[in-house]
Amino acid sequence: MKQQRRWKQISLILLVTAILCCGCSDQSSYQKTKDRYVVGVVTKSNTSEYWMSVNSGMEAAAAKYNMDVIMLAPDSELDREVQEKQVEKLINQNVDALAVAPIDSYYIPDYLEKIEKKKITAVCFDNGMGAGELPYIGIDNHKTGYQLAQELAEQLDHKGQVGIVAGDLKQKGHRERVEGFEEYMKSEPEMTVKFVESGYANLQMSEQKVRDLMGQYPQIRGIMATSAVTAMGLVDELKDTDIKIVAVDEQEDSLKAVENGQILALAAQSGYEIGYETIHYIQNLRNGKHLKKKYYLNAEILTQDNVKEYRKKDESQKYKK
Repeated sequence: MKQQRRWKQISLILLVTAILCCGCSDQSSYQKTKDRYVVGVVTKSNTSEYWMSVNSGMEAAAAKYNMDVIMLAPDSELDREVQEKQVEKLINQNVDALAVAPIDSYYIPDYLEKIEKKKITAVCFDNGMGAGELPYIGIDNHKTGYQLAQELAEQLDHKGQVGIVAGDLKQKGHRERVEGFEEYMKSEPEMTVKFVESGYANLQMSEQKVRDLMGQYPQIRGIMATSAVTAMGLVDELKDTDIKIVAVDEQEDSLKAVENGQILALAAQSGYEIGYETIHYIQNLRNGKHLKKKYYLNAEILTQDNVKEYRKKDESQKYKK
């Protein structure tokens, strides 16, 4: 069953990649024309449904605002140096604007000085920079972690041990989700966060590691995963237990897992919306509007009670944009 689901994911990735690449053979060698406004985009990777959804939202907004978009990404969310080189390449191509999802929020890249010198409009999306040098477009990650902790506590009758499986804590978004979750749990006298396992940025935890954790913490009743990819791995490995899982990211497989009761609660971070609103934010800056430096998008908490209605609403909103 697990292998079948993975083959479906691979097929989806290949299909969407083919669609995204249609008509844009080698974006890394793009030549800017004088009459086109060009946005250079660097995501954290291009190997998940979430990031492909981000790209789709950006392309839809760019078409609306008559922009060109160059999209680059490292092969892995661990490739900070590759990401930095890709940003520098876009700067050298004289793009009008840059949108970056930083792999390491707490590293100060050299390209910030070049952006300022060339007066390039620049923003962060999905993940912010630690020192807040650039505007941020995305969900309120601290609030999201806090809300997921609340939901998990209610379902566990406010008792028991819980754990966290997080992405790379060098990424501000994952760190803030963990901090929000831990902050809420401090208000629950009969609940304890027993472990925080990090480093799973867009990665699944190995079967052996899950077994080791469960052996070390046999009383665990709930886990928060800070990404849907990681959560779906936990769904597979913990399917024969009563452990409740809460997670972040709107993906087809994670939404179905909520419908089926495999994921208790999901903070619906829409990649499509983040991509679309990032380009919309850049368009507003282009038009001279003064905007808040943090532009928070809603991340609705989905359960079996509201996920079907959310899916209908989400699809209709995409078609309106």
